[in-house]
Amino acid sequence: MRMNTPHPLKKVLRLRPVVPLALPHRTIRPSSILGYDIPKDTVIIPNLQGANLDEMVWERPQEFWPDRFLKPGKNPKVTSFGCGARVCLGEPLARVELFMVLANLLQTFTLLPEGALPSLQPQPYSGVNLLMQPFQVRLQPRDLGAPGHDQCQ
Repeated sequence: MRMNTPHPLKKVLRLRPVVPLALPHRTIRPSSILGYDIPKDTVIIPNLQGANLDEMVWERPQEFWPDRFLKPGKNPKVTSFGCGARVCLGEPLARVELFMVLANLLQTFTLLPEGALPSLQPQPYSGVNLLMQPFQVRLQPRDLGAPGHDQCQ
């Protein structure tokens, strides 16, 4: 079963993937991509974040603009989990988990900033994952007993 990820989650995954580079792959035969010759046995490390921020592919790639995903057929696939035969096997589970955790969090709490809003630029880091600037948020419980809220949990 493939879940249709809500637009804001797609945007977050496109703008700031957890892992900016895919796992290394080795070519099994000579190939070419966009006119670049790639010899057999070349190690390729796909730049997922680079693909997700490519100005030749995405309109205003650095902007948080979830509505871009409302235009049918206008946006390429977000490659945060890789692509093709080597896509992450955990992608469907990760998308469901992201949705469920975020939906439950937003249903139960109002998220309020504590102090200045953090920068959305990753910290300079030479590791596997992107690191964001630390920030604090206050979780204000919602009144789930108010009329209009479902009592089932």
